Amino acid sequence: MNQYLSDKIKVVSFIAIIIVFYIHANLADGVGQTMLLPSLGRKCIAGVFGPCAVPMFYAISGFLFFRGIDCVSDVFGKMKKRVWTLLIPFVIAAIVYPLQPVLKQLLLHTTSERDYLALAQDGGLLYTLRCLFVDSGTGMPWAYHLWFMRDLVIIVALSPLLYYLRRIMHRWLIVLVVALYMLFPQVGFLYASIWFVAGSFFLGELSRLPRQLVVAFVMLFLTLAVWHQVDDYAAWQYVKVLEISCGLVSLWCVYDWVFPQDFRLSDHRWLALACQFTFFIYLYHEPMLHTIVKAMPPLLGNSQWGYLAAVVLTPLIVAPLGIAVGYVFRRLLPSVYYILTGKR
Repeated sequence: MNQYLSDKIKVVSFIAIIIVFYIHANLADGVGQTMLLPSLGRKCIAGVFGPCAVPMFYAISGFLFFRGIDCVSDVFGKMKKRVWTLLIPFVIAAIVYPLQPVLKQLLLHTTSERDYLALAQDGGLLYTLRCLFVDSGTGMPWAYHLWFMRDLVIIVALSPLLYYLRRIMHRWLIVLVVALYMLFPQVGFLYASIWFVAGSFFLGELSRLPRQLVVAFVMLFLTLAVWHQVDDYAAWQYVKVLEISCGLVSLWCVYDWVFPQDFRLSDHRWLALACQFTFFIYLYHEPMLHTIVKAMPPLLGNSQWGYLAAVVLTPLIVAPLGIAVGYVFRRLLPSVYYILTGKR
């Protein structure tokens, strides 16, 4: 992998995590849900670009996983590495998320929106493990933002099967996975598999697309995305694969227009620093983001402008705060930091 592509993956991943923050700011309870301006802010940012953020992570993961794979033993080698870079960070972050309010409750005698300790005591060990790592009844673990990693862990566990299917079916495997998703949309990792498999085949080739074709992808993506926000049509469950595909192609290729081939991330100090902490701020941006997005409107008078500011500015506040925490943490406890992030 050349330096330009390596830098591109880092920058695109950082952009995608900022978009994820906008999605999560949108999900915070009571943030002007019925007000016009915050609603427009959510639709214009999280609504239009949000559906593409997590699929981009899956596509990059698939591209990196199958890059340099020549035989099934290489697959098992990649799986072994993912234990340290994916599984262990997922397990730790999934435990830390509910542990924070539990410790506050025990040490400071405070109350939280959700009494995880009581839920664990009432539900028992198996219930607690399921809520921590699989599904808490909402389709997501207690650490809701980790559903992406949960599905990615499942896909990596199935990667030997994907390896053989890739060899047999080649790019027709994408058609198979899309068909399975259409038949069984409730199986979450099938949706993730679409982008993981597609990324493994196409992500390294998209930069060769003619500019006119990329423009067509951008226009189609914006048309479908805006249409979805204006009219939440029932067919979006099926059209969204096309919409998101166009969005991923657009983001990946427009990057090449913005950043020339001689761009080097190392020449841009602050951007390079921020990109070092993408994985850390993804794992541990909650509950900080949720706290800030709820605290900001009262400070600004609970007006439409206050709620709009909460939606628009919170991700831009949380990102540098998270990077600062990660930087200090890495300086003071580098061994612990690298375990938490899998040395990313």
